[in-house]
Order: sequence, then structure tokens, then C-alpha cells
Amino acid sequence: MSNLADKTEYRALCIIARMVKEFERLHCLDMTVTDDWDATGARNLLEGIIETNGYKVNYDRKGKGKRTILKDESQKPNHNYIR
Repeated sequence: MSNLADKTEYRALCIIARMVKEFERLHCLDMTVTDDWDATGARNLLEGIIETNGYKVNYDRKGKGKRTILKDESQKPNHNYIR
């Protein structure tokens, strides 16, 4: 399935982000409660992979060539000192 490494490759995160964005297309389709629950769980797991690697999914649809994932700046510490 994949090569195991110490850090997840950026390109792998981009592919996962595209999968997460595809889940948006399900919101207007009929699904059973169980299937919706499972699909939501899968989406949350994939989004969690992106977030644990310090990124977030970019849902902005404006402009061609927009990045699929963005560096999550909210995880930076709120202090100015260095240890």
C-alpha cells in the first residue's frame, strides 16, 4: 500500500486532501444513516492525518492552481521567547 517512513510525504497529504474534498459531494445525495456515519468517520480520519502533520485542507474554490492543503499556522506557540 505505501512505503513506511518517519514522516508522511507532502504529496501523500495532498492526495488525502483531495479525497477529503470529494466527501463534500455526498451532502446532497441520499444515504442510509449507517453509510452516512461511516462516510463521516472516514472523512474525519483522513482530515486527522492532514492535521497531525501540521496542515489543514484548503476549501477555497477561488482561482486556478490553489493549494489543496495549507500550513496550519494556528499550531504555533503564542510566546516570543526561545528555550
